[in-house]
Amino acid sequence: TRRLGALAAIALFVGVFPGNVNMCRLWFNDPAKPLPMRLGAVARLPLQIPMITEALKIYRSSKPQ
Repeated sequence: TRRLGALAAIALFVGVFPGNVNMCRLWFNDPAKPLPMRLGAVARLPLQIPMITEALKIYRSSKPQ
């Protein structure tokens, strides 16, 4: 299940990335959104890269069943 879970995590992280990009695009220049929310929307984009790479490491290190 570890290998399958890693694949599911990769799919989830890659799948939500376009939504995070869209949220960043919509919120960045919206003066109605507080600055911390806008910065959080921008900050989450590069944070997805280490999550994807860690899930890939787990997938590759897990034994196929």
